[in-house]
Amino acid sequence: MSKLATLISFLLLAVSTAWAQTPPTTPGAPPAGDAAATGGIMDYWWIILLVVLVAAAIWYFSRGRNRV
Repeated sequence: MSKLATLISFLLLAVSTAWAQTPPTTPGAPPAGDAAATGGIMDYWWIILLVVLVAAAIWYFSRGRNRV
């Protein structure tokens, strides 16, 4: 198994484990109000971080490691 496939498998396993531990929302819960509406870009910080980490891993494992 290649190192890239191993890395992707590890990341998917870690993310799926986190999703499995997230409790479901209560049905019929009222909206959170202004606190939830003011998140802006901070609501997506973890997605941006994940994309950057995956891109860095792809770059690292795809470049020639024996170059001078």
